[in-house]
Parts: sequence; C-alpha cells; structure tokens
Amino acid sequence: MSKGYIKIHRKILDNGVFENGELLKVFVWCILRANTEPATIYGIKLKVGQFITGRNSAAQELRIPPTTVYDRIKKLEQLKYISLESNTKNTIITVLNYSEYQSVEIAKKRNLEDVSERFSTEVMQYATEHSEDVLGAFISYWTEPNRSKTKLRYELQKTFEVGRRLKTWVENNKKFNTKTDKPAIFDSWQEARNIINNG
Repeated sequence: MSKGYIKIHRKILDNGVFENGELLKVFVWCILRANTEPATIYGIKLKVGQFITGRNSAAQELRIPPTTVYDRIKKLEQLKYISLESNTKNTIITVLNYSEYQSVEIAKKRNLEDVSERFSTEVMQYATEHSEDVLGAFISYWTEPNRSKTKLRYELQKTFEVGRRLKTWVENNKKFNTKTDKPAIFDSWQEARNIINNG
C-alpha cells in the first residue's frame, strides 16, 4: 500500500472537506486504502474502490479517537464521497466514483499478457483449419500493443470476430503470396498492415 500515487478531485475545495483537516485526512485515507483491483479479504469479495476496516483499526491508523473517526466517516457518507456496508465485525467502505478519477492509474496496471493469452487461446481453436504458421502470424500482428501500452491492436477495432478476420487474413495471404503451395506468411508487418487496412 506504500507504492504508487492517488488523485484527488478539485471539488473537495468547494464542499467543506478541505476546510476540515480531520475530514480531509479521513477522505485521503479512504482513497489510499481502497483496492485498485478486485480482491477477496476475509472471504469477502471486494471491488475496485472498496476496502474493509473497523472503527478501532481505523482509529489506530489515523491516530484519531474512534468516535471521531466514526463521525468523519458518516460525514463523508452524507457528502456522497463514500458509501458504507456495516455488520457487527467490520465495515466495507466504497469510495464513490473511484474509477472515474483513478481510471488512468488503473488502466496502466492492466495486464496485457493475460489479454494476449486469452486472444491466442481463442485463435488456436481454429488449429484444425489453419496451419500454426498462419495462426502464429495472425496472433503476433493483432496482439501488438498501442503506444500507451493499454490495449492490443485487435481491441482498437470497432468489431472483431476471429473467424471472419482469419478467413480474410488467409484469403489475402494467398492472393499476395502465390509462389508456393505452403500457406504463406507476410514478409513484413508493413505489408500485413497494408493488406489488412485495404482489405
């Protein structure tokens, strides 16, 4: 929890949170404690922007009396900064709109290797129809990440149906590579790009 950074919306300047030092402290603490990805804690599934705490443990972390922590948390709930789900043991705090003002940081943590693996698995379902060379070239081309490293090439298309794309890929492959009977592979990514864009 000690790595990375958070963002704070400027609206805290306008509604009283900024004017109250303890309230601001508790709000920033909530953002720092919130999960940046789904997790399961104490058998409870938590979404992005949620975390589990208790009045006493929160008081220890914040170094504020438990009753004061409770009052400040309820005030943040009233101001629509957080929502609370409480039971006899602990409380799930949800930072409202967390994904909106923390979205850039979350996007950077997206694991493109997992996305690429899922795409490859889907493509390899066509192994009985196409050679490994054709499928390998297809996967390599469409799993190239964008400059910001947040999405793969195929995710940038408006629509992408693997079966149809593969059919077009093979047809263009045969059309522009007729010298051998072996399924042809493009000589360069530029050639492949031109064919795909013009096909």
